[in-house]
Amino acid sequence: MKFYIYLFSLLAIVSSCKEETADIPVLVNNYGSGYYFATDNGVSYLDSSLTSFVPKNQIFREVNGSSISNVNRIKFQGTKAYIATENSFYSVNIETFGLKGEATGFKNLVDFDFVALGRIFAVDKEDSKVKVIDVDRMEIISDIETGDSTSPVFILGSWYRSIVLNGGAEPDSLKDSTIIAIDCRDELEPIADFMGSLFIGENPNSAVNINSMNILCKGIYDPNDLTTKTTATLVKVDPWDLDIEGSTNLNGIYNAQNLVSNDDDTKYYFTAEDGIYQMNTNGSSVTLIDPIVSDILYFQDEEYFVFTTDTTPPNVLNRNVLFVNDTQNDPSIVYKYNLDLNAFTDTLIFDGNVRDVNFYQ
Repeated sequence: MKFYIYLFSLLAIVSSCKEETADIPVLVNNYGSGYYFATDNGVSYLDSSLTSFVPKNQIFREVNGSSISNVNRIKFQGTKAYIATENSFYSVNIETFGLKGEATGFKNLVDFDFVALGRIFAVDKEDSKVKVIDVDRMEIISDIETGDSTSPVFILGSWYRSIVLNGGAEPDSLKDSTIIAIDCRDELEPIADFMGSLFIGENPNSAVNINSMNILCKGIYDPNDLTTKTTATLVKVDPWDLDIEGSTNLNGIYNAQNLVSNDDDTKYYFTAEDGIYQMNTNGSSVTLIDPIVSDILYFQDEEYFVFTTDTTPPNVLNRNVLFVNDTQNDPSIVYKYNLDLNAFTDTLIFDGNVRDVNFYQ
């Protein structure tokens, strides 16, 4: 009798295990190469084949069954995408978009940088700190003060050093003019050491570091009191000695933000109060591209296909494009501007206001 009781108990346990195993969902590889858009309503995706210009909205919710909102940044490393929302930091599998981990403890997470030995420097604007995330544990392990009420907005890595831009706030009384340097390793030892700060210009907010590090400072810009506004500057910085190597006033340009470069570092593009601009990398030849007012800007050397017949393979061509939105009318609509044709070519409509664009190859 005891034997039968034992046998029935064993069968019940095995049956229960099988039922639990069967409940584990199998995620499909629906994502990967393509454009990812961070919005205030989640993450959207556009396939890199560009066979359709209708993005998939809220893909995180579709895959994981829970919503995320107020997404500020999305970046990629290896087979994972990392997502910064206002209060949380997520990692997902790039092929399935299935959730791999979450770190919490942020007040307003606006940017992040991959650094040495499996760590991430995450910029918390409201807390005026850079918080160090252990990628394996997906938790904050330390933090670095950026200064009282400095409102850091951007981080850029350069080998073992990260440069953080203290962007300040809108009112004139809360402006900031500093960048700080944080070293992330000493030989093979993980560190997060504050290495110094540098005054460079009013409200630095974005930077490019290809052949040299150039930082865009928007100047003072309070939309509630435009009499206080000052012109933007482009500042060239040596990130190792923390020295200014040159500074150029962008005369007549106000509220300059979102500095990006083309692939060969010959042209810069940025947004301003009255449109999208381009300039040489030394700050000369500043030219208005279009008067659309955008709060995002993304450059891509994009491949596209041209079909000549139904039976022959398509020709693969390239075009340089900028992604912008229209903050004055509808920031949930993104336009693609073809720099080779000097014309808008595509329109993408999302279910939330777009805050960031990134491409995964």
